Amino acid sequence: MGMVMLLKFKTSGTVFFTWWNFNSVSGLVGSMIAIYLIALCYEGFKLFRTYVKLRMQSPTNDSVTFTKATITNKSHLIQALFQGVQVFLSYILMLVFMTYNAWLCIAAIWGLVTGYFVFGRYSTTRAKECS
Repeated sequence: MGMVMLLKFKTSGTVFFTWWNFNSVSGLVGSMIAIYLIALCYEGFKLFRTYVKLRMQSPTNDSVTFTKATITNKSHLIQALFQGVQVFLSYILMLVFMTYNAWLCIAAIWGLVTGYFVFGRYSTTRAKECS
């Protein structure tokens, strides 16, 4: 007999760890707020990562060039660490969906939507003219 893969609107469950569990509506709401904030931070971190990358690039020309970064390049190391954080956050959000708790899934989606609304309005491209 396999696991039933349906979203359920439950007020009890476990999130990520055995110590993070809830058995009441207030526990569910607290978990939803935490997951909402994780999703919001995920979207904010994506913008921050792009901002740092653009700040580290040379602003001398507007053409696109591909360069090979050395393993000891500070910029490349920072971006590699940022990649790890971003992947970690995305897997955390994926695990929320694997709980099959519809309330937690809604909180994750709402956090991602709000995060995109707040942070997505900023352009991540370098402007050709500053005036």
